[in-house]
Amino acid sequence: MRRPSSPPRRLAIVPLLLALITLLFAGPARAQEVRWASVSVGDDHVCALDEQGRAWCFGNNHTAQLGLRTPERCGTVSESGRRDCYMTPSAAPLRAGGDTRFASVTAGRYLTCGVDAEGRGFCWGAAIGDADAYTDRCLNGTACSVRPQPLLPERRLTRVNLKARCAVDVDGAALCWGDGARAAGRMTEPWPGMASAQVDGDPEARTLCAVMRDGRAFCRGEAVFGVRGTGSADSAEAMRPVAAAERFAQVAAIGNWACGLDDAGAAHCWGAAGYGDVARDSVPRPGREQCVRWSVRTWCNLRPARVEGGQRFSGITAAVRGTLPTVYEMIGVTPGGAAYAWGGDRVLRPWHAEGRWRSAAAGDWGQCAISMDGDLFCWGSDPKGDVQGRIPHPEARAR
Repeated sequence: MRRPSSPPRRLAIVPLLLALITLLFAGPARAQEVRWASVSVGDDHVCALDEQGRAWCFGNNHTAQLGLRTPERCGTVSESGRRDCYMTPSAAPLRAGGDTRFASVTAGRYLTCGVDAEGRGFCWGAAIGDADAYTDRCLNGTACSVRPQPLLPERRLTRVNLKARCAVDVDGAALCWGDGARAAGRMTEPWPGMASAQVDGDPEARTLCAVMRDGRAFCRGEAVFGVRGTGSADSAEAMRPVAAAERFAQVAAIGNWACGLDDAGAAHCWGAAGYGDVARDSVPRPGREQCVRWSVRTWCNLRPARVEGGQRFSGITAAVRGTLPTVYEMIGVTPGGAAYAWGGDRVLRPWHAEGRWRSAAAGDWGQCAISMDGDLFCWGSDPKGDVQGRIPHPEARAR
């Protein structure tokens, strides 16, 4: 029997040539496809995760919150003979968290924390938890760590929120450390025996909110402004759930104001988004009440009120809009990528309508968003001035 004839040598070379061409061009193509997955905005720095779970941070680095050492800069010698030195900021994203791949990351005041895929919590920057492990020295000799340090190693976590200064474990326990990054030794559980799904808050305003796994929302804070959402301004009243028939999926809180998304994505708000914004001769505003403290009248809602416009949102974040007086706003992103902002009047206005967004984040540093294409855009401040636009991934090919 004759063997089947072999293909011509020229035809056999074709697959090899195709494979070689693929190898030559695969590297740059893969690099260009590196995309951002999430972003968190802190007081003076920003951290983001790429789709591979790697953390990247930029902004100030006085307490090693960027997760690595940057060149030091020293000031002049003071009259007391003291000379302060600090690590310089970075306007470009720097790799943080070592080789750890994170499921989430949160930027706070002076530090950064993340949770990996196995539920282990890590933090770097200013000391939190076991301060003895923070052997580096940062601005003014404060204890800090460039390397990730375990956070609550005896527990498995679902998320950490440095804005609220709380962590939630897999059993739903919300563990909070109140004021100051170094107060983790005084962990408290605001809602013992309840299973929390998500928390947010503003410790400086003593506001803390949580959505439980059964969809109920609870808030702690200044009842006189209605931030508890119970329908009462009585500060002596025992904590009760937010007075809403809806079940909530997410809550955001800032100052004495909170908003939540129900299971259908509709937004509801309660509390006060401003302070002293009721003029003596003002006319009543439908759907809003007047809260009084120290003889100062403020527009508020004692129970949840629906945000106008009929939009459904996939996520919301709280932000500061303007100072003196301070005015708060919420930013909501729809499943289709549109974004809107609103204040205490609960009237929507377009937010960065030039893009289509997957998520948004805000903090004292400024505001950031991830586009539908996985690009990161920020509007805030960096060491060289304002940031207004796209933040390239360090490993992405220039476009």
